[in-house]
Amino acid sequence: MFVTVIHRIHDPAGFQAAEAKAIEAGLPANFALPINALTNDRDFGVCIWEGASIDAVREVVEGSVGPWANSEYYEMNVDGLSPQLGN
Repeated sequence: MFVTVIHRIHDPAGFQAAEAKAIEAGLPANFALPINALTNDRDFGVCIWEGASIDAVREVVEGSVGPWANSEYYEMNVDGLSPQLGN
Protein backbone atom coordinates (compact mmCIF):
# COMPACT_ATOMS: atom_id res chain seq x y z
CA MET A 1 0.00 0.00 0.00
CA PHE A 2 1.10 3.55 -0.69
CA VAL A 3 0.96 6.02 2.19
CA THR A 4 1.37 9.74 1.63
CA VAL A 5 2.91 11.59 4.55
CA ILE A 6 2.59 15.35 4.80
CA HIS A 7 5.17 16.93 7.12
CA ARG A 8 4.72 20.36 8.65
CA ILE A 9 8.24 20.82 9.94
CA HIS A 10 8.76 23.06 12.96
CA ASP A 11 12.50 22.37 13.35
CA PRO A 12 14.10 22.10 9.90
CA ALA A 13 17.63 21.56 11.23
CA GLY A 14 16.50 18.79 13.59
CA PHE A 15 14.38 17.20 10.87
CA GLN A 16 17.25 17.28 8.38
CA ALA A 17 19.70 15.72 10.86
CA ALA A 18 17.22 12.99 11.81
CA GLU A 19 16.41 12.32 8.15
CA ALA A 20 20.12 12.00 7.29
CA LYS A 21 20.65 9.57 10.18
CA ALA A 22 17.64 7.48 9.06
CA ILE A 23 18.82 7.41 5.43
CA GLU A 24 22.30 6.35 6.55
CA ALA A 25 20.80 3.50 8.62
CA GLY A 26 18.67 2.36 5.69
CA LEU A 27 14.99 1.56 5.45
CA PRO A 28 13.55 -1.30 7.47
CA ALA A 29 12.66 -4.47 5.56
CA ASN A 30 9.30 -4.33 3.75
CA PHE A 31 9.34 -0.54 3.31
CA ALA A 32 10.14 1.63 0.31
CA LEU A 33 10.32 5.41 -0.04
CA PRO A 34 9.92 6.14 -3.76
CA ILE A 35 9.16 9.86 -3.30
CA ASN A 36 10.69 12.23 -0.75
CA ALA A 37 10.23 15.96 -1.38
CA LEU A 38 10.84 19.10 0.71
CA THR A 39 10.34 22.79 0.03
CA ASN A 40 13.49 24.89 -0.34
CA ASP A 41 13.08 26.33 3.16
CA ARG A 42 12.54 22.76 4.49
CA ASP A 43 9.45 23.63 6.50
CA PHE A 44 7.07 21.45 4.45
CA GLY A 45 7.55 17.98 3.04
CA VAL A 46 5.62 15.29 1.21
CA CYS A 47 6.72 11.67 1.09
CA ILE A 48 5.14 8.66 -0.50
CA TRP A 49 5.96 5.46 1.33
CA GLU A 50 5.18 1.88 0.52
CA GLY A 51 4.46 -0.37 3.49
CA ALA A 52 2.03 -2.85 4.98
CA SER A 53 -0.27 -0.25 6.57
CA ILE A 54 -0.64 3.36 7.61
CA ASP A 55 0.21 2.37 11.18
CA ALA A 56 3.39 0.59 10.08
CA VAL A 57 4.55 3.64 8.07
CA ARG A 58 3.59 5.97 10.93
CA GLU A 59 5.72 3.94 13.35
CA VAL A 60 8.79 4.18 11.10
CA VAL A 61 8.37 7.88 10.33
CA GLU A 62 7.53 9.02 13.85
CA GLY A 63 10.46 6.99 15.16
CA SER A 64 12.88 8.93 13.01
CA VAL A 65 11.57 12.46 12.35
CA GLY A 66 8.50 12.67 14.60
CA PRO A 67 9.91 15.11 17.18
CA TRP A 68 10.67 17.72 14.51
CA ALA A 69 7.42 17.74 12.53
CA ASN A 70 3.67 17.34 12.76
CA SER A 71 2.81 14.73 10.17
CA GLU A 72 -0.40 13.50 8.55
CA TYR A 73 -0.83 10.05 7.00
CA TYR A 74 -3.13 8.99 4.15
CA GLU A 75 -3.56 5.78 2.18
CA MET A 76 -3.37 6.80 -1.47
CA ASN A 77 -3.75 5.45 -4.99
CA VAL A 78 -0.75 6.78 -6.90
CA ASP A 79 -0.93 6.92 -10.71
CA GLY A 80 2.34 6.23 -12.47
CA LEU A 81 4.13 4.74 -9.46
CA SER A 82 4.70 0.99 -9.49
CA PRO A 83 4.94 -0.93 -6.22
CA GLN A 84 8.56 -1.69 -5.34
CA LEU A 85 7.81 -4.37 -2.77
CA GLY A 86 6.00 -6.74 -5.11
CA ASN A 87 2.66 -6.52 -3.25
